[in-house]
Amino acid sequence: MNQALNYAPSAEEPTAVSAKSFQITAHKVEYLSSLTALRGIAALLVAVFHFEMAVARFVPAAQSMFFEKCYLMVDLFFIMSGFIMMHVYSREFKQKIQPDTLKKFLVARFARVYPLHIFSLLLLVVIVRWLTDWGNPPIILEQPADILPNIFLLHSFGLTHIYSWNIPSWSISAEFAAYLLFPVIALFINKKRALAVLVFTVLIVTAYYSIMYLLPRVNPINPAIPVPHNLNTTFDYGYIRGIAGFTTGVLVYLVYESRAIRKAFSSDTASLLIIAGIILSLHFALNDGITVFLFAILVLSFTANTGKIADFCKGKFMQFLGNISYSVYLMQIFLQEPFSHGAYLPGTTGIGRGKQNIDFSLGLMYCIVYLILLILISYVTYRWVEGPSRRFINRIWGK
Repeated sequence: MNQALNYAPSAEEPTAVSAKSFQITAHKVEYLSSLTALRGIAALLVAVFHFEMAVARFVPAAQSMFFEKCYLMVDLFFIMSGFIMMHVYSREFKQKIQPDTLKKFLVARFARVYPLHIFSLLLLVVIVRWLTDWGNPPIILEQPADILPNIFLLHSFGLTHIYSWNIPSWSISAEFAAYLLFPVIALFINKKRALAVLVFTVLIVTAYYSIMYLLPRVNPINPAIPVPHNLNTTFDYGYIRGIAGFTTGVLVYLVYESRAIRKAFSSDTASLLIIAGIILSLHFALNDGITVFLFAILVLSFTANTGKIADFCKGKFMQFLGNISYSVYLMQIFLQEPFSHGAYLPGTTGIGRGKQNIDFSLGLMYCIVYLILLILISYVTYRWVEGPSRRFINRIWGK
C-alpha cells in the first residue's frame, strides 16, 4: 500500500457468508459476495508485493513486472470501496444530508477502519521503541515525529517526508478522506446525475494525469533518482489518489445500475477476458491508467457475474479471505519488520529494501510460509480486534 499499498475496507459484512442481503442502514442491502472474495485476492497480492520489497524478490523484474506493479492493487481497493459505499449508503443521502444520518455513516466508517489501524500502529511503536533495540537510532521509516500524523490519519497529505511506521496504512488516511467527501458526492449525484458524472469524470482524469505527470513528486529515499510516471504516490499525494479511485468506484456503480449492462457483463467469458487483460497489463508494465481502467471494469464484471466465477467467490474459503483481508493488509508489517532492521533469509543476495534477490523456488517456498503465517495472524486480529471494536463503537456511538 509505497512501495506500500493500500487497503480500502468494505462496508460491514453480513453475519453469514450465504446471506443474500443484510441491513446496516434503514434499508436492506444486497450482499456482494464477489467483491468480498476479490478483496481477499487483492490483499494477498499486496502481501506478496511487500514480501518482494521488504524480504526477498523471487520474480526478477526483467522476467515479469507483475508483482512489481502490484502497488496498483491499492487502486482496486479504492474503486471497490467507492462502489460499495454507493451500493450501501447512496439512499441515505438522496435528498439532503441529515445530521443524524451523517453521524451514523461516519461512526460506521470510523468503526470499520480505525480500531485495527491504531492497534497495529501502537503495537509497532511499542515493539520498535521499547521491546527491541530497533529504534536506537530510529530508521528513516520509523521517526518518532511521524507518529502523530499516523494517529490522526494525516499521513497521506504530505505531512511526513516518507511513508512511515505501518507503511500500508497511508491508504487508510486517503480512504477516510474519501469517506468525508462521500455524502456530498452522493447528494450531488442524486440531485444532478448527468452534471455530476461529467464533473467527476473530468476530476478523476485530471487527478490521475496530475499524479503521473504534473505533481512535483520526489523519491523520498534518494531525491536524485527520478520518479517514474506512475500512480505510486503514497505519503505525499496519496489522498488525491484515494479520492480519485473512490470516485471512480462511485461512477462504476452508476453503470452497474443498468440492467442491460449487468447482463452484458454477467458471463464468465467477460470476467476472464478482463482478468487476462489485467495480468498482461501488469506483466508488461503498461501505463497505470490502463490498469486502473481495467480494474474498474473488473469490479463491474465481478458484481454482475452469474456464472462459475460467482460460485467460486461464494466459497467459504474465499469469503474467509475477504473477511480477514483488512487484517491481512495491516498486519503484514509485523512479518516484514525484522527485515527492515537487517534480518535476511538464507539464500538471499543484495542489500537494501527492494534489492534482496533470491532463487525462484526457494523464494516461493518462503513466500508461501509467509502468507500462511499472515493468514493465521490476520484471523486472530479479525476475530479479537476488528470485530469486537467495530461492534462496540457502533453500539455506543452509532445510535
